[in-house]
Amino acid sequence: MIIDTSAEIIPMLIEHYVEESTTRLENIVQAAQNKDQETLEFETHTLGSTSLALGNHALSLAARKIERLCLEKQYSTAFPLVEELKTLADESINALIIRKNEGFSS
Repeated sequence: MIIDTSAEIIPMLIEHYVEESTTRLENIVQAAQNKDQETLEFETHTLGSTSLALGNHALSLAARKIERLCLEKQYSTAFPLVEELKTLADESINALIIRKNEGFSS
C-alpha cells in the first residue's frame, strides 16, 4: 500500500478504516441481536470490502461468509458467526493501531 500511496497517508487511511469499521461492527452486532437480516447483509458486505481494500484478508473473508449466508437466507447459521467476526475484527483493529503507532517510511 505504501508503494501505491505515500507513507504519510497510511496513518490517515488506518484511522479512517478503524473509525468506519468500529461503526460497522456496532451495526453488525446490533443487527444480529435484533435478527435484522438486511442490515447484517449490508454491513458485512461493506466491512468485507473495506477490510480487503486495506489488506485485512481474514476479516474480509469472515465478513463475506456471513454476507453469503444472508444472501442464501441461512440466517440461523449467519447470526451466530457475528461473535467470532467481532473478536477477529477487534484483534485486527488493535494490531493495525499498534502498527500505525510504529510509523511508516517510504
